[in-house]
Amino acid sequence: MKRFLKRIGILLTLLMLGVLAYTYISFNFYAPKDPDVEPDAGSLAYYQDSWGECRDAFRQQAENLKSRFDSVEVFSVSLESATDDDLTIDFCYVPPRDTTEKLVVLVSGTHGIEGYVGSAVQQMLMSEFFQPEMFSNTGLLLVHGLNAWGFKHQRRFSENNVDLNRNFSLDRSLFETQNGGFVALYDMLTPKGELDMNSIGNRFFMLKAIRKIAQKGMPALLQAFAQGQYQYPEGIYFGGQNFEQQVEILTRVLSEKASPFHMLLNLDLHTGFGERGELHLFPNPVDDSVLKHSMEKVFDGYRIDWGDSDDFYTVHGQMVEYISSLFPGKLSMPMLMEFGTLNTGSTVGAVKSAHISIVENQGAHYGYKTQQDSLKAKAGYYEMFYPPSEKWRTNALHVSKAMMGNIWKNFQEL
Repeated sequence: MKRFLKRIGILLTLLMLGVLAYTYISFNFYAPKDPDVEPDAGSLAYYQDSWGECRDAFRQQAENLKSRFDSVEVFSVSLESATDDDLTIDFCYVPPRDTTEKLVVLVSGTHGIEGYVGSAVQQMLMSEFFQPEMFSNTGLLLVHGLNAWGFKHQRRFSENNVDLNRNFSLDRSLFETQNGGFVALYDMLTPKGELDMNSIGNRFFMLKAIRKIAQKGMPALLQAFAQGQYQYPEGIYFGGQNFEQQVEILTRVLSEKASPFHMLLNLDLHTGFGERGELHLFPNPVDDSVLKHSMEKVFDGYRIDWGDSDDFYTVHGQMVEYISSLFPGKLSMPMLMEFGTLNTGSTVGAVKSAHISIVENQGAHYGYKTQQDSLKAKAGYYEMFYPPSEKWRTNALHVSKAMMGNIWKNFQEL
């Protein structure tokens, strides 16, 4: 009997070690498969590796558009900064030729580092997609680098550590929003001290996450993690305790450019959440049946994740919804478009994404134990928001061009 129990003990120990090894390897060497496309040099040329280069390229494409179209306006608005006197949000406005019936607003860089891909999409569309005959009754407003500081410094957040896509509202009660789930997970989501990527907690973060998933369930954890929080300025997804300057700037520009139009399509380009290589549509739930039906017609043929399923989360203070709130008498359709990178629909992908965000935030606030820790954390951040894969980057532009062709046509026919 003792021998039998000893064998059972050995088997259980081996099983436990196997589980630990599998968890360690699957988490620390996670590498989702790229889309099956051939890298295209023409598409890759629209990507740049600094905010300054992206801004210059956007301005050049906008000037080229101005030379081909009538009455195009290209302008910039400066941002105030404690550390930088050359930050701008850049705009390109193409008015319709005949009637101010419809306006498409296309924004990049709401989440800083995600602007590299958004900028490439905007450049490609100006160069290859938009033609004068498309603008009879439809205008276009391109907004480049809404969060210029985060874009330049390769963070998702503003200089004040504010997530701009949790900061837009007509009502200051936004900043009183409570996120009890985040409070309960504060210690896990906001570690203190210099970042050590080789610590036991970071190496085996997956085990800690699995325990929390077993206790609370993945949907509850996802909502607590990503919906936004307004209590901890040092935490991730901090929505602020006051409005960032971009709220006033965007309000002023939209009040001038969008007011004459009867119908708005508000598109915000993001990267990170979702399946690798797919361009996802992630609005918050929509209760207005007329608005929802119109959005379904514009995005006909594409899956819309309405934010009311277990696979997604709702957001407070979202920029595209704020645009709609500025014009309550208009049919204004808010849509967040997100290029997936790490297959966050899987448990490992979701946990990996959360860990990347947590360690980047820790390093940004408390520094790094070594230079190697800094490089490793930032490499993960790039993989999540600006993947270096040429296949991924090529696919993102091909997919976005095809989708824009369909939704532009559908919007004009609405």
